[in-house]
Amino acid sequence: MDHAAVIEIVDRDGHCRESHKVRAWPLRIGRSPDCDLVLSDPHLAGAHALLHWERGEPAAGRVDETGDDQAAPAPVSGGPVLELLPSQNGGWLDGRRLAAGSRAPWPSSTLLQIGTTRLRLRTALDPLPAEKPMNRADEPVKRDARPAWALPALLALWALMLWGANWAANDGSASWVDTVSALLAPIGVALIWSALWALVTQLFRHWFAFGAHLWRALVATVAMQLLDLLLPLVAYMVNAPRLLALEPVLMSVGAALLLWWHATVVWPRASRRVAVGIGAMCVVGLVLTVGRRTEQQYWLGPNYMATLAPPSLRLVSPKPVDSFIDGMDQLEAPLLKQAEKRNEQAGGSGDNEE
Repeated sequence: MDHAAVIEIVDRDGHCRESHKVRAWPLRIGRSPDCDLVLSDPHLAGAHALLHWERGEPAAGRVDETGDDQAAPAPVSGGPVLELLPSQNGGWLDGRRLAAGSRAPWPSSTLLQIGTTRLRLRTALDPLPAEKPMNRADEPVKRDARPAWALPALLALWALMLWGANWAANDGSASWVDTVSALLAPIGVALIWSALWALVTQLFRHWFAFGAHLWRALVATVAMQLLDLLLPLVAYMVNAPRLLALEPVLMSVGAALLLWWHATVVWPRASRRVAVGIGAMCVVGLVLTVGRRTEQQYWLGPNYMATLAPPSLRLVSPKPVDSFIDGMDQLEAPLLKQAEKRNEQAGGSGDNEE
C-alpha cells in the first residue's frame, strides 16, 4: 500500500519555497531529467538519492562462505528510508553526515541537505497542525473598481474647468499658446504627482497604481476648484463676505484628505494611524497660518470680496447708500488704532536723530 507524502524545498530560515508530491515509491532525487524530483543544484549527482517506503520487516541474516553466521542488520522501522546513491558530496540528515551508499530512516520534519538544497519530508501519517488564523495584514486588499469611462470623463471635466477659468481671467483675449499652456501645466503636475505616488505603491505593495492615484488627484482637484468657484458666489448671493474666511480652512482640510486618500493605497492597513498623523499636521499648519496673520486685519482670510458676480444672482436686497456711509463710521476707530500701531513700529525701527 502506497503512502502519501510531500517533499518540501526549504530556505535557510526553514520556510517552504516549493513542495513536490511523492506520486510513486521509490522516489529518485537528483539533477537528471530521469529523476522523479529534479533539482537544479550543481553539487548533486545525476541520481543522488533514492527514497524508499519500508514496511518495517527486519532483514534476514546471511551465511558467509566459511559457514559462520553473520549478524543480521538492525531492523528498519516502517516508514521512509533514504538511500544515498554514488556521489561525491553525499548528504546531511539532521546535521549528521551521510556518505554515499549509506541508508538511514528519514523521519518527518527532519531536515535533509544534499548539495546546497535543503529538503523536508511530510507524510500522511504525521499529525497535521491546526489551521492558524490569518493576520489582518495578510488579508487581501480590494483594489479600486470604477467604470472605464470615469477617469477620462473626470480628466475632460477638469480640462474644461481650467479652460473656463483661464478664459474668465483673460476676458477671452489670451492667445492659443497661453491657453494650451494653462491647460497642460496643471495636468502635467497632476500626472507627475500620481506617478510618484504610484512608484511608492510599487515599492510597498508591488502594484503600480497610477490610475488609482490619478483618480484621487483629479477628484480632489476638481472638488477644490469647485469650492474656489462656488464659495465666493454663495457669499455674494447671501451678502456674507465672512464666508470667505472658510476658504483656507477648507482648502487645508481638502489637501490633508487628499494625502490620506493617497496613503490608504500605499498602506491600507495603517489608514487610521496615517489619518491621525496627517490630521495633526493639518491642525498645526492652520495654527501657524493664524499665527502669521495676527498682525493683519484678518486671521484666515479677508472679509471682503475681490470679485463680484452679476447682480442678477444676488438673493438679498442691497443696502441703501446712506446705511453704507453710516456703517463706515464704525471703521474709524479700528483704522486709527492700526495707524498708531504702525507709526510706533516705524518710529522704533530706526535710530534716533539728534
